[in-house]
Amino acid sequence: MSNQVRVIDNLSGSTLFLTSLEKIADAYSFATMMEEAGLDIKIDAPGLTETLIQSLGANESEIANYKVSMDDELLDHEFDSGCAMCPPSKISK
Repeated sequence: MSNQVRVIDNLSGSTLFLTSLEKIADAYSFATMMEEAGLDIKIDAPGLTETLIQSLGANESEIANYKVSMDDELLDHEFDSGCAMCPPSKISK
């Protein structure tokens, strides 16, 4: 796992552009061009927490587990009780 920024085609899952975190602006410029061309893309860039756990020695498996736990946390937040800023999406009776 490295501090790489990837522009990914959502349809095929292939990486269209790869650069370092220091050149993330290049990835956003490329992504803008691809969106204007009609592609459905996403940018995959490590966040602060991911960069921290990587620097502390986390391996690829541990980073993948972290990403899954973050996705699960977001889903729980959305469908569970919400918070003061994000009321729950379903109303309990």
